[in-house]
Amino acid sequence: MTIQWYPGHMAKARRQIRESLKLIDLVIELTDARIPQSARNPDIPEIHNKPYLLAVTKSDLADPERTRIWLEYWREQREKVVLLDLLSGKGIQKLRTEVRRSLPHLKRNPRVLVVGIPNVGKSSLINRLTGKSGTRVGAKPGVTRGKQWINARGLQLLDTPGILWPKFDDQEAAKKLAVTAAIRDEILDLEEITYWLLDYLQKNYPDLLMERYQLDGIADDLETIFDQIGRKRGCLRSQGEIDRLQTAQLVLKDFRSGLIGPITLELPKKE
Repeated sequence: MTIQWYPGHMAKARRQIRESLKLIDLVIELTDARIPQSARNPDIPEIHNKPYLLAVTKSDLADPERTRIWLEYWREQREKVVLLDLLSGKGIQKLRTEVRRSLPHLKRNPRVLVVGIPNVGKSSLINRLTGKSGTRVGAKPGVTRGKQWINARGLQLLDTPGILWPKFDDQEAAKKLAVTAAIRDEILDLEEITYWLLDYLQKNYPDLLMERYQLDGIADDLETIFDQIGRKRGCLRSQGEIDRLQTAQLVLKDFRSGLIGPITLELPKKE
């Protein structure tokens, strides 16, 4: 399966972002702590021509040790980074402080562009900054469609729809986007994506996998692991066969909600 997903509203959103750059003072790009590099959009490099902050979301779902490695890597790259937990609000005040620190000579409220891939937490961040649920928040990618200016207690925020890039040259990155729900499940082969995730967990987080699904051990082949999970969780058809779609949906839901455990799917690439 080759993954490609670039609906028309994303092309429109990309144009809106470029048009908005002349209106704003600073860019906040959000990335997912579970896929810190794969969640960054390479298709809008112009955002780095403005003062820029990287906000790392979903840190509560990520492997803390790997998050520490990423933070060290970004410091070496001289990137300004703020780690966020949007459920608890941790990091929000630091983000406000960093915005002001990045614009020391600005006398009015900063105009801030918020960008990121689908389902990375843009609307949740804006709700935290405004102190209310003033924007639509959706569990599926692609909920926010139009350009919206929002007043956020000392900041003017420009929300944008989540956008990906027109072609996924790196299919490994595409699979990471798929398992973290940045790509709509409806266009995916969920069983194949789940096999990819199980392969990663088998190699990197076997103890979490065994504990979550009460497995006696980790089998060498992915089909056996998949079938064991299906049987353990009762994902069966009337004849006792594994319901493969239900099993795939179960594993993906468990991963996305953090029920398998804190997991990060990539580390910085060494030059």
